[in-house]
Amino acid sequence: MATSYHVRSCSLPARLHSNGLNHIHQLLNKLPTDHENSFSLLSQLYESVSRLFNDSPASLLLPHHSFFTHLLDLSLVHLDLCSKLRDITCRIKDCLRDLRSAFRRRRHGGDSTIRCHVKAFIRSRKAIHKDLAKLLLLLKQTDHSSTSGSSHPLIALLRQVCSQTCMSLRTVLLSLSTSVPKPKPSRWALVTKLVIKNTSVQVETGHRNEFQTMDEELGRFCLAKEIKKERIKSVITNLDNVDVAVEDLESSLESLYRRMIQARVSLLNILSLHI
Repeated sequence: MATSYHVRSCSLPARLHSNGLNHIHQLLNKLPTDHENSFSLLSQLYESVSRLFNDSPASLLLPHHSFFTHLLDLSLVHLDLCSKLRDITCRIKDCLRDLRSAFRRRRHGGDSTIRCHVKAFIRSRKAIHKDLAKLLLLLKQTDHSSTSGSSHPLIALLRQVCSQTCMSLRTVLLSLSTSVPKPKPSRWALVTKLVIKNTSVQVETGHRNEFQTMDEELGRFCLAKEIKKERIKSVITNLDNVDVAVEDLESSLESLYRRMIQARVSLLNILSLHI
């Protein structure tokens, strides 16, 4: 009588972990409706993607090597956008703090001095707008970047992750691209208007973020014939609110950047098996 043996396989699992896929689906469903926490959720999303890469069998991913190579190229663009956006937030933060200090030192100078500081801040905002316009154009070029279709569940999911990444980055870029007081017509101003007009992001009518409120307040300040204490207090309050928002944005960008790097490294580890 033949003896049967039970041999336990030590190979990697032959399918994707459904729990990991479901968690990514849940995060993707939350992101479009939670703009305030979009970067926090996006960081969680990339952390989940990285974990899924690490837990997935390479035998299922390597047949789609061309797609994942394309994904690596796209991840570099997203990392570059994220890095440049971090630099812009640092510039905004520095300009904000200079202006806040100028308002608090007003008793040592006249109204003309504080007006000069406000005008300098507005000039810096215009320069930042040019850089934001460039990032919006770059993002627009990569938004619809894709490869041939595939029914593989992970590939379909990663396409959604890329799309949501573009959407979240665009939303932040647009929130920083509010019109500064009395902008001079320029080529980049026109480019910014065209990019914002043609974007697919829908901004709720009547919704004003901290930057819009600040720019409107500074616009009224520039037009005022007399600088009153109440107006200065209002401007300082708005600047403080924007400073808090920029701090939060900078922290979120730093976290997102690290998670994106982590996901990229996990993918590189898988693709290295193909070499």
